[in-house]
Amino acid sequence: MNAALMPIPVILNPAARSTKAASLEHALRRLSPEPELHLTTGPSDATLIAERLATEGHELVVAAGGDGTMNEVLQGICRANARRKPGEKHTSLGVLPLGTMNVFSVELKLPGRDIEGCWKEITSGKLREVDLWMANDMYFAQLAGVGLDAQIVQETSWEAKKKYGPLSYVMSAVNVLMRTPPALSVKIEGKAPMVGTVVLVGNGKHYGGPFPLFRNASNTDGKLDLLIFRGLGGMEFIQLLRGMLLDGYHECDDLDYIQTSEFTVTTDRGEAPVELDGELADLTAPVVFRPAPFRLSVSAG
Repeated sequence: MNAALMPIPVILNPAARSTKAASLEHALRRLSPEPELHLTTGPSDATLIAERLATEGHELVVAAGGDGTMNEVLQGICRANARRKPGEKHTSLGVLPLGTMNVFSVELKLPGRDIEGCWKEITSGKLREVDLWMANDMYFAQLAGVGLDAQIVQETSWEAKKKYGPLSYVMSAVNVLMRTPPALSVKIEGKAPMVGTVVLVGNGKHYGGPFPLFRNASNTDGKLDLLIFRGLGGMEFIQLLRGMLLDGYHECDDLDYIQTSEFTVTTDRGEAPVELDGELADLTAPVVFRPAPFRLSVSAG
């Protein structure tokens, strides 16, 4: 079958906004042209489905859910693309933002949770390339974090997200902030190590929602933006808000804001949790962040 005539596969996480799962599935089946729907049944299922679809020759695979579903689909697509020969066409990623958090779709300027509007952009045939990154052997497209925010992700249950939405992360943060954080060390070749309690990593401006945390970031400049909290007190958060909303981070005493293409994060506790694209990753610090050997093609009108 000609790839151009193949229906576009959409991988749906039924747990995303699960109270409306049936209506979401119905809405997806009513789209025109009708997608080829694949429902996940458990963790990492989206990765296996996406890898199989990409290996079978689908030029575009769409993730329908939140950033967690997007990242699972990303892993599968990238595993298949990594096996392709130089010059061979890569499978592209499409996104239907239906989850609790949809940061990557905000970065791509997709029309919110407007399923038909997003589908129109996905089926327009317009593609663009963005930088793709790796944390050890895992891929990410939008953001990553080591320490505090990964701990918050780790302790925010699916039940809490279902009941409270984005507020569930705030509730987890209150508990995490009451503990002594691990000491993290960021090592960049040619520079003295930088020590902090939290390391936030951005491939785009947005982090944790519609907030432009990394005001200088671009997902096409070949660099990651790092925000390192030297401590974990009120001054760090005041400077964070001031830097994000007003005059940047250059004058901050308690934050380091740098751009680099490769670095390593270690911890004094042997290991620390890592999140990629807003979801807990199956790895811990020490972790090496570096460019992927190829870029990511995304469907975005």
